[in-house]
Amino acid sequence: MKPDFTGVWKLIRGESEFGFLPPPRLRVDTISHLEPEFWVRTRQKDANGDLTVDRDLVLGGAPIEVTIRGRVRLVRAFWDDSVLVVETVSEVSGKPRRLVDRRTLDADNGWMTIERLQEQPGGPVRQKLRLRRSGYSHDAMVSG
Repeated sequence: MKPDFTGVWKLIRGESEFGFLPPPRLRVDTISHLEPEFWVRTRQKDANGDLTVDRDLVLGGAPIEVTIRGRVRLVRAFWDDSVLVVETVSEVSGKPRRLVDRRTLDADNGWMTIERLQEQPGGPVRQKLRLRRSGYSHDAMVSG
């Protein structure tokens, strides 16, 4: 059975690994997941400012164009067993850049992990982002 990522997810910096890149001050993903549609709004605050990006994907469908900070990116999403893969391709200074996010849910559905690989000029960067579902409480799950 494939997981349902619907919800509001907040990045927990202390649970995440950012490699040599600085962590954002804030990241919140709002997701509506009704198979095969996958809509995600990401709000992030970092050294570059406050940015909100919407992606309206069809799982297994054709890539869509998304413009972020003036650059066009091609984004597609598909299943790899029970892992949701979101791949973004763009160019930085005329050189290819590829970002692959592999999203999974913990068994209790309260935490999402994004295993991220950024292939970019200067070499690859691996990150692990941990996001907690809004309203999630482990104590409530255990006692409820």
